[in-house]
Amino acid sequence: MNIDKTIEFLKNKNKLPIDDLKTLLKKGTEVLKQEINVIQINAPVAIVGDLHGKFDDLLNMFLLNGEVENQKYVFMGDYVNRGLNSILCFAYLIALKIKYPERITLLRGNHESRKICEIYGLVGEIEKKYSSIEPFEWFVETFQALPLAAVVNGSVICIHGGLSSSINTINDIETINRFQEIPSSGSFCDLVWSDPTDEIEDYKESPRGAGILFGKKVLESFLDKNNLTLLVRAHQLVQSGYKYDFGEKCLTVWSVPNYCNRCSNSASVFHLDENLTRSFKHFETISDF
Repeated sequence: MNIDKTIEFLKNKNKLPIDDLKTLLKKGTEVLKQEINVIQINAPVAIVGDLHGKFDDLLNMFLLNGEVENQKYVFMGDYVNRGLNSILCFAYLIALKIKYPERITLLRGNHESRKICEIYGLVGEIEKKYSSIEPFEWFVETFQALPLAAVVNGSVICIHGGLSSSINTINDIETINRFQEIPSSGSFCDLVWSDPTDEIEDYKESPRGAGILFGKKVLESFLDKNNLTLLVRAHQLVQSGYKYDFGEKCLTVWSVPNYCNRCSNSASVFHLDENLTRSFKHFETISDF
């Protein structure tokens, strides 16, 4: 496979032949398997939230924030479902990961799951575009190789969802077996499903039915114990594209403009420069498809 030609082919919104899709995902899985659960990254870096299958908006995001050869990225998961172009979104990012393995980090979200994809779109999209659901197994294999977290300059941790009562240290995340379907409960589940709340100080059952709600006290304890200053996460729609909780110690980044083509929300990308100075790049949708 010529990865440069594949990237250009996907960028032009072409459907990969089924054999090429298989080759791409298998190669991507090999690259991801070489990484550990928690990726250490040096700033400057751009941090991206959910994408949910809106490929035109993904391309626009790169246009506004810089292409991967010039800008380092962390993507915090939820590449698929809800939107109409999940295959393109994930395949394009995997192609970039193969070409620039040190410049783009792809984390796992709660939608990178067999069960969720069967409900919210990816399986149906694959069946429609390839007249077969066999490619879904290749996607699942790649999903299960995605790392769980990233730490920038030893100070800022990026996770799709949030904290867990079973996780006290970054090393606890390292001990998780990520090469599996996301369990329905436990530390792995919490990392991709949990949400912050100011209603409590500690932990509370989540109304999502998976993960937990975590409060300011446990967040500050986790940050202090691990010499961190900020938790960055995605997972929740935010109308303005980002939202701070707990005195700017927890940041939600949302990168899907006009979510589900009906929410009229803005999107954002979070930037950390070499000194960890924080800034945001906002953008609106350019396509309803």
